[in-house]
Amino acid sequence: ALEMHAGDASVADFGCTAIAYLACDSDSRCEQLMRAGAAARIVAALEMHAENASVAEGGCAVIASLARGSDGQCEQLMRAGAAARIVAALEMHAGDASVADFGCTAIAYLACDSDSRCEQLMRAGAAARIVAALEMHAGNADVAGVGCAAIANLAVGSDGRCEQLMRSGAAARVVAALEMHAENVAVARGGCAAIAYLGRGSDGRCEQLMRAGAATRIVATMVAHAGHAGVADRGCKAITVLVRESDGRRDTFKAMGAEELVGALAQRHSGDACVQEAAEAALDTMRLRLGR
Repeated sequence: ALEMHAGDASVADFGCTAIAYLACDSDSRCEQLMRAGAAARIVAALEMHAENASVAEGGCAVIASLARGSDGQCEQLMRAGAAARIVAALEMHAGDASVADFGCTAIAYLACDSDSRCEQLMRAGAAARIVAALEMHAGNADVAGVGCAAIANLAVGSDGRCEQLMRSGAAARVVAALEMHAENVAVARGGCAAIAYLGRGSDGRCEQLMRAGAATRIVATMVAHAGHAGVADRGCKAITVLVRESDGRRDTFKAMGAEELVGALAQRHSGDACVQEAAEAALDTMRLRLGR
């Protein structure tokens, strides 16, 4: 139907919605849909009906659902042109929170564990659109959570992508999301992860993050979600990244009680190996003085 009636916006809308439901939480159905040519048809619908917000929402939702399934499905979606269409939808429908939510979700899944897909998404303009979505929909917790997750996934393993994200304003938006949605676990996880990956390996980026208020927000987030191991893990990793190579940043965190907090969280999550490793690294880094 999507191919036969490609010019009909209603068919595109309902077709995308139907595929999104079929793809939800089922690897086998996702694989069948991909074999039936869903990737090409969804991308074509997003292009043909670029100005239709319902199609944009449904198309991004389908891509997000299909991208969750496997690396192979992500590659097929990228070859079909998903990156450019998602970014275009986020730009065309910047004021639509649902498009922002599903668009950022799709980018987060497509970017996961793939340097080449991250590069394609960045070339398509993903950095600017994610940051714009976080700013436009600052009060929306769902957009904040997936936006921070998308930034974290794009930032992994590349100074170039980190620099581009920082130039786009990622630091301020991530910190603002952590402040505005202080009680939201998804925002807490994604925000702390984004800070850790953005700052890794760069004193300059760490300084920018600190000026944006990252230290205050990380500590507050870890306190607010003390019972959540995933937040403790990512918060400890963010502290380790920001504190390393700087006595000044180390002193800032210690003055906020970060050392005692990390120690308490390590005890609270004594059975979680990831938290134990992250907490040990954070404590070791905070106790090491460089004399500069």
